[in-house]
Amino acid sequence: MRHIPTLVRRELGAYFLSPMAFLILLAFQVIAWFNFWELVDGLSRRQQSFSSLRDPLNNYLSQSIPFWIGLLVAIPALTMRLLAEEKRSGTIETLLTVPVTETEIVVSKWLAGVVMYVVLLLPFAVYLPFLYYQAKFYFDPGPLLSLSIGLTTLGMMFVAIGLFFSSLTRNQIIAAIWTFAILFLLVFMTLLLYFYAAGQRLEWAEGIRFVAVLLQVQSFGMGRLDLRYVALHLSVSVFMLYLTVKVLEFRRLG
Repeated sequence: MRHIPTLVRRELGAYFLSPMAFLILLAFQVIAWFNFWELVDGLSRRQQSFSSLRDPLNNYLSQSIPFWIGLLVAIPALTMRLLAEEKRSGTIETLLTVPVTETEIVVSKWLAGVVMYVVLLLPFAVYLPFLYYQAKFYFDPGPLLSLSIGLTTLGMMFVAIGLFFSSLTRNQIIAAIWTFAILFLLVFMTLLLYFYAAGQRLEWAEGIRFVAVLLQVQSFGMGRLDLRYVALHLSVSVFMLYLTVKVLEFRRLG
């Protein structure tokens, strides 16, 4: 694993060789400003203080449609090139012949994607100290910490999924479409399926509720750091990375 830091720096540098990363960062900056403006406007109209940041945080991120749409577009855009572009350009063959393992390649690309994902979330955190110190809105940092941990592990899972689909094809667009489709199912379709199952009082409603991403993030935003959700995110991440390593091993043997 000694080659991973070098490979991660290589991948992070590759992100900024094209305008894609800059455009995504700019888009999330705009979304963060829009969400913060809505948060401040909502607090001023209600003219009452909150004992914690639970409700504002849920409105700020977990219930923000622009945030989730932006995330569903950004993750495929960030992960589609990680292995698909290597295959298209032929550099994957060179990479597989140097003294690095498939595991090191996969983990380094995944870590670079996770770093970029975390950078996308930073603008949303930057504005909160202004709310605390300038507006004198003394919120409870507990829900904020819970939400930060939950969104980080969720992003680790999303990036691992995108990396897996990038390993299956040399066409970046196809990798992005498959990643978007799976993330859309996890974010929106699971929520709709849960509402249907709960309305019909079906036995499997609670099972769907457990995997519904929006409900997980809503729980994090209310300060409930359910370790079962964290374990789910990490387990799926490890499984998808394992599958990606096997895809590369099969390519080397082929």
